[in-house]
Amino acid sequence: MLNRDFGLNRDAGSVRSAFRPAGVLRGTLLTLCIATVMAACTPTVKQHGHRIDDEMLASLVPGRTSKEEVLRLIGSPSSIGTFEDNHWYYVSQVTERVSFYQSEIAEQDVITVAFDDRGIVSGIHKQGLEQAQDVVPTGETTRTLGKELSLFEQLIGNIGRFSDRDGPVGGN
Repeated sequence: MLNRDFGLNRDAGSVRSAFRPAGVLRGTLLTLCIATVMAACTPTVKQHGHRIDDEMLASLVPGRTSKEEVLRLIGSPSSIGTFEDNHWYYVSQVTERVSFYQSEIAEQDVITVAFDDRGIVSGIHKQGLEQAQDVVPTGETTRTLGKELSLFEQLIGNIGRFSDRDGPVGGN
């Protein structure tokens, strides 16, 4: 009699178990693909600047705390005022980015510490993301003095301009 189980001398139950590893592999691959897709959608969170909490701010007492104490308590500022060096700015920002999308600002704090002429804290002001304003460029340009040259005029005008007569290949 001809054996039709193609060399698998097993009963029907063991034939099913022979195909089980393929099912396990398929399930594992499916789980791995789902985990990869979910991981790609997880936001990447980045902290920029030194985050100053309310406890640290409470340690700064207007009228008593000096610049040296501010440096010791909350560290050096992110920026010092351009026109007045008696204003120190502490800027911190938390951004989130999901896969290939643009980063978005999730949190932002700008803390201004103002000092009087003696170097003592005169005021503390905290601003969050809700007070932030977008800067919109106007698109206007400032004209400069001089002649406006076309691309062709610039190319022709530069011929011979860069050769050095006294250099190793220039000259007589």
